[in-house]
Amino acid sequence: MGTQDKEQVTLLTDYAADSAYSKAYAALSANIRFNWDNTHTKQHTVLLTAPAYCREQATIVANVAIATALSGTPTILFDSDLRTSNLHHRFGAKNASGLSNWLTEQAVHEEDISQFLSKTFVPDLHLISTGTSSLQSHEINRLLSMKLQGILVSLCQFLADTEQRVSVIICNSTPVLASVDASFISSLVEQTFLLISAGQTTRTQAKQAQEQLRLAHAKLAGIVMLDG
Repeated sequence: MGTQDKEQVTLLTDYAADSAYSKAYAALSANIRFNWDNTHTKQHTVLLTAPAYCREQATIVANVAIATALSGTPTILFDSDLRTSNLHHRFGAKNASGLSNWLTEQAVHEEDISQFLSKTFVPDLHLISTGTSSLQSHEINRLLSMKLQGILVSLCQFLADTEQRVSVIICNSTPVLASVDASFISSLVEQTFLLISAGQTTRTQAKQAQEQLRLAHAKLAGIVMLDG
């Protein structure tokens, strides 16, 4: 799958549906959804992350979510990269109440979950941004370990109650080797996909990331190779 410099990056919706760019993301989305056919579950959770810093990661995750939503699958794009906080920029949206706000709430009832979901210009696609609460690194570690599993369970239940169709939560995170966040999130989701950039990711980084995910008992469903 081809990538572009940051200044040239555009979202999937800026390309014609029959372009090679669009077809590549449609194929990746289809591969992610393929494994769901063998389960009776209607709500699914996926993580896409890179071993180390990858300038295209946020755009790639956004485009996978767009392709999935365009396939008719209700999708929540969940930005759990609390250390970078830029996925909302890809949609020209403000960083509204999101994950950091949810983490700092004492309790969130199902009827309140919609306040953390922002509509996007793509039908069937909602975004949970990183939110507006400022958290220190140690607070991020503590709150994610305490509350993220419950948040994902609540989101899956929300989708079960509001959608008749198969639906998915697609998570973005910090790189695997940058913090423990990605490893922890990978232990909670059904599928993890590792983004390997030919122009940026070293062989050592790729191996270390795979080993770290293995130790976290992640279900590594595939590796996505990106052209430099």
